[in-house]
Amino acid sequence: MYSVTGTLRRSIGTALRSPWVRLGGTLVGVGILIKSVDVGKAAHGLRDANPTWATLGMLLTGIALMSSVLEWGVLLRGTGHRLSWASLSSWYLQGLFVGQVLPAGVGGDALRAVEVGKVTGHGHALASLAGSRMAGTLGMAAWGVAGAVLLRAWLGPVGVIGACVFVVAMVIAWVMALGADRVVRRLHGHEARWRKRVFSVLHPFTGAFRGYRRRPHVLAQCLAVGAAGWGINLLSLAFFARALGINAEWSMFAVAIPVTLLATLAPFSMNGLGLREGVLVGLLAHAGVSSANAGALAVLIDLQMVPFALFGAVLWMRRRRVRAAEAANQVEEELALLGSPGLAAEAAAA
Repeated sequence: MYSVTGTLRRSIGTALRSPWVRLGGTLVGVGILIKSVDVGKAAHGLRDANPTWATLGMLLTGIALMSSVLEWGVLLRGTGHRLSWASLSSWYLQGLFVGQVLPAGVGGDALRAVEVGKVTGHGHALASLAGSRMAGTLGMAAWGVAGAVLLRAWLGPVGVIGACVFVVAMVIAWVMALGADRVVRRLHGHEARWRKRVFSVLHPFTGAFRGYRRRPHVLAQCLAVGAAGWGINLLSLAFFARALGINAEWSMFAVAIPVTLLATLAPFSMNGLGLREGVLVGLLAHAGVSSANAGALAVLIDLQMVPFALFGAVLWMRRRRVRAAEAANQVEEELALLGSPGLAAEAAAA
């Protein structure tokens, strides 16, 4: 019985990791979304969107992205790593492009970790990414509580309690991350090889969080920027809704967006595509928004990152050309050295 259960679990895990399963799940999600939304009316709503409100929404989206770079850079620069803001912004936009292209959704963070890790070490790079993500998520949770309180008549006590639990979970996560080095340090000097190996892997990461704990002003700045950035993002979503003639305040998105982001964790879909839009359409429809307008807004929210991802693509291709040129120059220099008569004579004498 145990062997059958273990085999079944391994088979399910292998199937969920298959790109074909993810592609199929994404197509099913998109198909259900198309069936539940009047595509013609949604397209008509996008065509007639108010350009002024849409432009304001895009500007606020850009400011929110800048705040994400700022909260990431505060952790790195505040702990002694003098990386330029231009480099951090470039890596962030390149990661945004890669994250939009790769189905796993973590390609962007991998690119940033590799680039920053070349300067700071991969422990500090991963810690800065984790810390900036946690700061943004804590800000999202705090705005979610504010939105749930304002919409308590619609959500009921369960919705407010759920938002509060989200905040408490993020606070606990921060406390555990900031104090993890105390646990990892106990593995130092232990005779067991596996404990030494665990210490060598985790110590750079937890040591970076110890640095954040010892610099409370840096941590406070990161958390404040994360909360402000998420508030700006909510305001941009409200502007996009206004562009489509939807009367939806920021509080609606403060509650709805965290729920839609859970769809990105679905293992049978590519970045939750089709699922998150369907969840958003369902929540907005429950709030009284027509399915056509809700579908148009879901598409507009997906498209808001496209201009910035395209700019990141330009930076990414430029970086590849520069590195290819540097590699070609290095090869030419090595060939020139090998072809030098003096070097050939030295090689022959040796």
